[in-house]
Amino acid sequence: MRQHLTSREWLCEQHIKTLGEISLALGEKDPYTQAHGHRVALYAMRLARQLGFSPDKIRNVGIGGLFHDVGKLALSDRIFTNRETHLSTDLQQEVRCHPLIGAALLKHIDFLEPVVDFVLFHHEREDGNGYPFGLKAGEIPPGAKVVSIADCFDAVTTDRPYQKGQSIASAYEILREGCRHYFCEAYVEIFIEDIQENGIIQDTGPDLLLADELVRSAAGYYAM
Repeated sequence: MRQHLTSREWLCEQHIKTLGEISLALGEKDPYTQAHGHRVALYAMRLARQLGFSPDKIRNVGIGGLFHDVGKLALSDRIFTNRETHLSTDLQQEVRCHPLIGAALLKHIDFLEPVVDFVLFHHEREDGNGYPFGLKAGEIPPGAKVVSIADCFDAVTTDRPYQKGQSIASAYEILREGCRHYFCEAYVEIFIEDIQENGIIQDTGPDLLLADELVRSAAGYYAM
């Protein structure tokens, strides 16, 4: 990096620093959510490649996966200490706010503009019964659909405080059943083919180097 930064470069560095601090803060609040975001990023990029997305779109989908749950930073500790499979109505309503909060945290970082919709819409559903806006199939950005599938698969196959991870076969069944309401069927089948060919991502914790590389690439860091 140059010794003397332009104002644009300095601003990018500050944004990168802020994103790193946000990621660390999320890890301190809930280590699972931080590591989950990194795995979702990797799964989402794998699916995006299989779908023929451009390199820039693959990177942006990865960043969307990385930060898809960042809005949970603002949620109460009751969410993270909950050990029940089903949340109470008030906690459900609180959780439903996290895409809006996450998008609000990221939208003022100009080089992340293409990513914001992936964070905002990753809980929308093909049948229009998702949240926060109830978008239907064609209204949901492809990148958000990719993140949604990766999010579901990792959530199903890893251990959470309130449930044990399920088998890969069970995850396939859940994804395919979800095509009736939640997911794009064509994307799901391609995702499953990729998992069958390339395997699952082992639960090794967050890949901080990956996060830094993705964000710096989006900022145009290496072109400075």
